[in-house]
Amino acid sequence: MLKRIIFALAVIISVVSGALSAYGAAEMIETRLSYDGSLHSYRAEAVYIEINGERLTRYSILPVVMNDRILVSARDVFSVMGCDIGWDNDKREVTVRNSSSVIVIPIDKKYIYKNGTRIETDVASKLINNYTMIPIRAVAEALSCDVGFDSNTRVVSIDYDGGTESTASIAEPVTSPESEVTPKPSAAPHSEVSSESGIKILWDTISTTEGNDSVSKRIPIEGLDVICPTWFAIKDTDGTVGNVSKKSYVEWAHGQGYKVWALVTNSFDPALTHGFLQNAAACDSALKSLLDYCIELGVDGINVDFETIYESDGTYYVDFMKKLADSFHDMGMTVSVDTYVPAPYNARYHMEDMGKICDYVIMMAYDEHFAGDTTAGSVSSIPWVEKYLETAAGIVPGDKLVLGCPFYTRVWEVTPSGAINTNASCSMDRASELLEQNGAKASYDEETGQNYGEYSSNGNTFKIWLEDETSLRARMELSQKYGCAGAAFWRRGFENDAAWEIINEYYR
Repeated sequence: MLKRIIFALAVIISVVSGALSAYGAAEMIETRLSYDGSLHSYRAEAVYIEINGERLTRYSILPVVMNDRILVSARDVFSVMGCDIGWDNDKREVTVRNSSSVIVIPIDKKYIYKNGTRIETDVASKLINNYTMIPIRAVAEALSCDVGFDSNTRVVSIDYDGGTESTASIAEPVTSPESEVTPKPSAAPHSEVSSESGIKILWDTISTTEGNDSVSKRIPIEGLDVICPTWFAIKDTDGTVGNVSKKSYVEWAHGQGYKVWALVTNSFDPALTHGFLQNAAACDSALKSLLDYCIELGVDGINVDFETIYESDGTYYVDFMKKLADSFHDMGMTVSVDTYVPAPYNARYHMEDMGKICDYVIMMAYDEHFAGDTTAGSVSSIPWVEKYLETAAGIVPGDKLVLGCPFYTRVWEVTPSGAINTNASCSMDRASELLEQNGAKASYDEETGQNYGEYSSNGNTFKIWLEDETSLRARMELSQKYGCAGAAFWRRGFENDAAWEIINEYYR
């Protein structure tokens, strides 16, 4: 009899455990949160969000429980429902808008406004780890959604009609200066555009503190999700971190609706990197500096761009990235890494391991032909990109893999003997202008999947494989073909006027 009772209990426990496991039993979250000007220890059971029965799996920051109420990132939840999200930095207010309602949520206040009518809430919204965290039930109900919570599974369920129409951006549009119109080369045929949800990332080169601000940098970029300013660099084998950041840049970017992932390099010095990675104390010191800087700046994540490392340093690099990811994840920040194409000679960068460690792995699909090359050629031919993207898609999860694309090309000056005289990089517009100024026309090159043009001057031939609408469409189609999480672009200021219109056709 006792055996039967024990067996029955075991069966019940097994069934209940299995049900909880299948439904996603809550795990315990222990971390540190930055809000109200200081760090706070946080320990609570995880909360899960379902919208129309579909579980959210990607969060900028996990839901937080405060005063028995659940706060969530405004963008993580309500942008999925088709709402427009706005942020007024002066008023410190979040705006969530659909086709029928405008919800204004002041930070640190226990009330919200629906179409101008004040609604009291049980908990104040907060800036936590620099994310706008708002009360999910109050805002969802203000948007006429049905909201439920299962205390056993810790699941918040939101049901809405799915018919919400996205409205125009809340920010006032800013027109950019018109550029000179240049003739466009012939375009290759491309498949019908299929818009998908994806992250759009842009690198912004900054070499001095003063370089964070200019008229050109204040021009907004429609559809951009993340901007990566090149702020930090490992300067020596002791782990000193060079820093040219500026907090006003972060405030401006957040005001535009962008997330900021601060970029850190290894100064592209393999000898320095060797000494740094094999010095545990130096790595710890650099990580502490980076984390302190990023918390103070209020950025959303970090982008690691270590290049030209020695083959022997590959495992040390992985160890460093594990420590970095743990530290930044503890603070709710996103960790992304830039890596070369997965050719055998790049095995030291351990792309597969990076896919396990980081939130995003950006494959830098350019420099097929580089500055020091002895042969003229495309910076990034389309077949070359597809070859390595297919490999990368087999070793990095699709929700983490990002295709890195060039906004630049090279102008190859080739002597009659075939030697390379110069190969300076230039922007998309400048390349087209050079062909026009020299009476040359570009035509589609089947071998590279790009438009190509050349002209002669002073006895030498100038060859240009264009980065333009044709190549950009081809890259976007490849990123969707291989299920990428989105695309990244090097670098800001090198794109032409049509670039972001095309990108936004493919990724929303």
